[in-house]
Amino acid sequence: MKGESRKVRGRSNVPHDDNISEDPEKIKERRYDEDEEEFRVLSLEEQRCINAKLYLMREGSDDGQNLYNHLSTLLTRVLVEESGKALDRLEADSKTYKRERFAYKEPFIKDDPGKTPTEVLAHAQWRMVKTACGDPKFIPNESFDLPDEDEEDIYRLIPDLMKQALFFEQAGVGLPREEFIRISVSMRELVENWPIETLRFWGKIMGTRKNYYVVEAEFKDGEYDSDFSDEEEEKSSNDKIEDSMIFDDESTTVTEDIKPYYKPPPRIPCESLGTGLNKHIYFVCNEPGLLWTRLPHINPAQIVIARKIRHFFTGDLNEHIVSHPPFPGLEKNYLRAQIARISAATTVSPIGYFRFDDNEEEEDAEESGTNGRNNCIIDQEFEGMPLRDLCDPTGQTWCHHMQSILPQGRNTWHNPMEGRSGEGGEEDSDEEERNEPDEPEPEVGPPLLTPASEDKPIIDSPAWIARISSRLVPEFAVAVLQSNTWPGSWTFGAERGRYFTSIYIGWGQKNLGDAFEPELPPDIMDEFPSGPEITEADDPSPEEESAFKAALADKEFDAEFGEDQGEEETSDVDD
Repeated sequence: MKGESRKVRGRSNVPHDDNISEDPEKIKERRYDEDEEEFRVLSLEEQRCINAKLYLMREGSDDGQNLYNHLSTLLTRVLVEESGKALDRLEADSKTYKRERFAYKEPFIKDDPGKTPTEVLAHAQWRMVKTACGDPKFIPNESFDLPDEDEEDIYRLIPDLMKQALFFEQAGVGLPREEFIRISVSMRELVENWPIETLRFWGKIMGTRKNYYVVEAEFKDGEYDSDFSDEEEEKSSNDKIEDSMIFDDESTTVTEDIKPYYKPPPRIPCESLGTGLNKHIYFVCNEPGLLWTRLPHINPAQIVIARKIRHFFTGDLNEHIVSHPPFPGLEKNYLRAQIARISAATTVSPIGYFRFDDNEEEEDAEESGTNGRNNCIIDQEFEGMPLRDLCDPTGQTWCHHMQSILPQGRNTWHNPMEGRSGEGGEEDSDEEERNEPDEPEPEVGPPLLTPASEDKPIIDSPAWIARISSRLVPEFAVAVLQSNTWPGSWTFGAERGRYFTSIYIGWGQKNLGDAFEPELPPDIMDEFPSGPEITEADDPSPEEESAFKAALADKEFDAEFGEDQGEEETSDVDD
């Protein structure tokens, strides 16, 4: 009988009945036989198979694919290729098939937010470590070819920060060892790119947004090059001088009443490169691993204004300084001024470690404007001193081996009247003598190698506090010197004072003792001199106006007829 064939071709051959229950166990489907025109009831197994197939075909995606087609494709690949490990192959083929069939409905574009500061720092430090190691897959047990001691190695200029960190750790100050390691590795960039002769980790200055890591360096002789800060300053000062000389031009008619009589004070030039405050070069960065930035040279005007203001650092070198009096520069110039002030006041050494250079020629000293006692060298015969003397609370065993900064803003005094003598002719010599002030007195600061005990105390506290790092183990302790003038400045002395160094970790603000008092604005300038031209007068009364008009008319009448009469008399004389 033809009706007994059990071929299931799909849903189109299954009759649909709305009265059939939704329960799959009770669903009854009938197939119509075209030859005998009769229905046959499917068995329970056939019904379940058809329902499962329909379910797999119903759950499809938007692109027309469903689970039934997906499984059929995977089973076809397994049966056709007939490779081993069919279970593992089935899972791998499933991922491959999905990846091949995947497609975007529309362009998928996202904004690129860029790398976060943490990611930038991590990549920079990773590159720094790879460059230092030489191999990205660094193995600690790998052998390295160390340079011979006789060979010139630029990396020997980098100080032993781990040794310094050990002594500062005994003193209870400093930075974490990991941070010292990153600083030491990042200093390799400086010795590779700059002609450095000496290098020292100066310290860390805190900021409101970022911090500054500072490195102090000295260049080799003849390698000091100027930057654009001095040229821009000279250009701006020349522009101001040209503006002030407008009133002195003979082609302009300017009365003496409105001619300004104020003359700005003479500009104090900065010290030559490699001397004074510009002897050391400073490099800063926000984090070890980032690029080092060289700070510009310092000039006296920035030192003078930096003493009159208090401003916290932000961590941005190009930030503008809003203060009174106005600071002539950006935050990088203010940072350079504060570093110069801190270095001049807190760089100390055990007394006797340095001595004056007796071989310095007096002629060179006279040309430089010094007295020949502004340079010192290391005394090779220094034998050190006991730890008890280094910890003397009076500070007499420590001295300053950097020159102090004069009120003028320089290490060496500059006469502001130089260059004015001989200007102008002999006619104006008497007037210039009356207008110019007297010859100023030279400014004198404390001499070099002055003991730290002579520093000015802070109210009731001494300028320095000397102590021992450990009283429990004094035979292995070091001497510690703390500055009260600049909180955050520390110095240690070890190995009987033959090994010492200073570090600064703070906000870059001086301890004034009392409350800070900003400078008051200058006095109001005088107005124009009082005279009849600008003096306000009362309005005349009507009677006074009429009398004035009558007198003016009489005067015009006399003048007119007086001229006519004079012409007649002259004509009579000619006849």
